[in-house]
Amino acid sequence: MKLVSVNKLIPGMVVSENIYTLDDRLVLPKGTVLDENSIERIKAHSLYNIFVEEQMKTVEPKAEKKGDSDNPSYAERLRNTEEFIIFKQHIEENAEKLEESFRLIANDSIPLDVDKLTEPVYNLFVEAGGTAGIFDMLHNLRDNADAVYMHSLNVSLISNTIATWMRLPQEKIQLATAAGLLHDIGKMLIPSDILQKKEALTEYEQKIMNEHVTKGYGLIKNKDIDTHIKNTVLMHHEMRDGSGFPFHLRGDKIDEIASIVTVANVYDTLTTRKSYRAPVCPFEVIAQFEEDGLQKYDPNVIMTFLSNIVNTFIANRVMLNSGQTGDIIFINPDHLSKPTIKCGDQFIDLAKNRGLSIVALV
Repeated sequence: MKLVSVNKLIPGMVVSENIYTLDDRLVLPKGTVLDENSIERIKAHSLYNIFVEEQMKTVEPKAEKKGDSDNPSYAERLRNTEEFIIFKQHIEENAEKLEESFRLIANDSIPLDVDKLTEPVYNLFVEAGGTAGIFDMLHNLRDNADAVYMHSLNVSLISNTIATWMRLPQEKIQLATAAGLLHDIGKMLIPSDILQKKEALTEYEQKIMNEHVTKGYGLIKNKDIDTHIKNTVLMHHEMRDGSGFPFHLRGDKIDEIASIVTVANVYDTLTTRKSYRAPVCPFEVIAQFEEDGLQKYDPNVIMTFLSNIVNTFIANRVMLNSGQTGDIIFINPDHLSKPTIKCGDQFIDLAKNRGLSIVALV
């Protein structure tokens, strides 16, 4: 093991200790074989030195897609990596398996085994590189057709990450993971023509769709699983200001684990492509959370989520409403949805240019 300056890192070096930011957030886990993407991530967090193993490993060069520019974005490079291709394949395979498991559970053909259901989620975490890499993967899956079971996996992964950021005990992290995975199990009982509709739902259809929370609770209320999971299935659309459903609960009457899943659910729902709309830009969602998050969501959950999620976008390329593109180089802690963007030789502080905003990741 040796200490190496970040400026001297090269692909093939192996991380020998977990790498953390100055405020103790995981950047890369021990054992990561560095490539250009991971080195860029380390540099983006203003780190100076890290510990690496004496021996290096071979890193296969990543082929660029035909027609890529000479300066592909971080996201473009990521989507060409073997790690992303494998992750995408595995999450899609697990979504199909989860659908079948939910169907069998709804028919009482198999028991509801929480540990068995969540095992693939933890495997996906390992493939993504832990909490530091999971949003890199999810942000680049947003153009996939929306599906209930892909959404369930996404919410489970995000809920686990939020609970980890909150430094909750391992038992509660596991509960958040399981609750996120099971939160929409009631959609098994929603008519398929509504579930798979290609246009926005009518008011009547939305009312039927909203019944998935009570139908889901009916499916699992007598199962031998933790009460927090049952509450989450019933409460993941409740808001602290009473504007949610089905019971318009307020404040601390909402289960603490459900409060985590609620944030994960809203973020994933909005930032994922739907058959009837494009994905909402994550920074637009972050702006919405900044505006009304403390009224609608558990303050500890939403503040933890916001202060961490924005850092997952450092080094990502974005498009502004002016048509300019550039890379995020600095997050403004007072205006999280308004980072500083480097566009060529120009540095644009969005907090000081209120007419400009981020409209897409590129």
